[in-house]
Amino acid sequence: MHVIDLFDWGARNFPQRLAFAGAGGEVSYAEAWRMTNQLARALLADDTEPGSRFAVLSPNGLPAMLAILGGLRAGGAWCTVNMRAAPELNAEILRRGRCEILFYHSSAAEMIPAYTEAIPELRRVLCLDADATPHLSMAAWSGGESGEYLDYEVPVSALGFQGSTGGTTGAPKLTQGTNEWLLMSTLGWAPCWHFPTPPVNLAVAPITHAGGGIALAQFQFGGASVFMDAPDLDRMLDLIQSERVTTLFLPPTLIYLLLAHPKLSVTDTSSLRYLISAAAPISPDRLAEGVEKLGPVMCQAYGQTEAGFPLTWISPAEVAEALSDQTKRHRLLSCGRPTLICAGMEVMGQDGRILPPGNTGEIVMRGPTAMREYLDDPAATKEVQAHGWHHTGDIGYRDADGYLYITDRLRDMIVSGGFNIFPFEIEQVLFAHPSVQDCAVIGVPDPKWGEAVKACVQLKPGAVVSAENLIAACKAALGSMKAPKSVDFLDQLPRSPVGKVLKRELRAPYWEEMQRSVN
Repeated sequence: MHVIDLFDWGARNFPQRLAFAGAGGEVSYAEAWRMTNQLARALLADDTEPGSRFAVLSPNGLPAMLAILGGLRAGGAWCTVNMRAAPELNAEILRRGRCEILFYHSSAAEMIPAYTEAIPELRRVLCLDADATPHLSMAAWSGGESGEYLDYEVPVSALGFQGSTGGTTGAPKLTQGTNEWLLMSTLGWAPCWHFPTPPVNLAVAPITHAGGGIALAQFQFGGASVFMDAPDLDRMLDLIQSERVTTLFLPPTLIYLLLAHPKLSVTDTSSLRYLISAAAPISPDRLAEGVEKLGPVMCQAYGQTEAGFPLTWISPAEVAEALSDQTKRHRLLSCGRPTLICAGMEVMGQDGRILPPGNTGEIVMRGPTAMREYLDDPAATKEVQAHGWHHTGDIGYRDADGYLYITDRLRDMIVSGGFNIFPFEIEQVLFAHPSVQDCAVIGVPDPKWGEAVKACVQLKPGAVVSAENLIAACKAALGSMKAPKSVDFLDQLPRSPVGKVLKRELRAPYWEEMQRSVN
């Protein structure tokens, strides 16, 4: 079984039901099914084999989703690149990843020479949405093929997904996942969601990354995805109301902006069932604000390019329960309990021993969504698979009820005066301050302590607060050792194309004169 079988199930059972709408137009399941069969036949005639790597460079939209589905139907391996990333970075990712087929949106046409010149194995380049380019459009290239059912079996063990890691601390690595990896990640949502009517997903986060997994997961419910080609809060609220959106996946930074938007109070959001936060920890205070303004729809998931998504899940009902029961309020700091795609999810000590509840260590997992390897990087693969477990690089603990708490990234830990300090708990105190919109905590060189704690803070529009005030709030909550020694106020925190804060960019100016990035 493959992800494309989930789409075919929707097309068989609900052929006239809406499958996709928004940017790029709208089509029924039957229409999309025909177009993806045409594209898959054309790809197979063009010497595509199981595991042939293809990439889609595009904003969210119907043509991009059809390219992903057509490529998967032909047995190709979907390689992730992000339209918002620098062309040089994407070209390097696809060069190292030996990409053979590139679909691109016409808005990226000026970038394409950077790809064709840099990627020697690139043999087919197609424009998703236009004919007036140096390359054929996808529709023109595949339109002569039959749209009838393509009886083509692809080994589940063949390469089906090649992901690029976030690269928030260095060059991205390229993960290798099988077709089973992709299927199980998609099926992982089945026990998490419950819909009385066919769901409508508003695809705002890039479908070329985790947002694509959310879109693929709609098929098993006979649901639709409405595409937004750029984040626009006004338009987002209009679509939630007009399209009766049930499912919305956003990084915390966009959730914060949504909750602060003046139009929210006059928008009918009653159709929403799930506002899913992922990609970074979300502030418990913002979860509470979300429930107050939107009702019991706030939820959270945790995943990794290397290990699948969702690895954990905390439902709207659990979030609401934690808000109403003081004895369970601590669960708002949790990313939930492991989902069914985890054959095992534990916390491991440095000696490889599995730790009991309440003990902090590295989060590790086993299961069908653990990647096969990093491409061409056996040393990193061996390291991440030590002791027979996939190592996430995230630090945390689980409680006696099975809830997982991520307290930090292993690489983000600050060592000050011999003490290990994790930025996450400091960031949560800062997030709770009414003037703070966003923040990140880093370690900077200090001649006495080795590293000193620095807070990088983005204030809410019009808000004013002093560094001394924020430092005092942290001291009151955490003590002087963990409190920031200094605060930088920034207009915007630097972020990756998928919304993760780039702490390496925040650290760089302070460490550039040092011989190493720890002291």
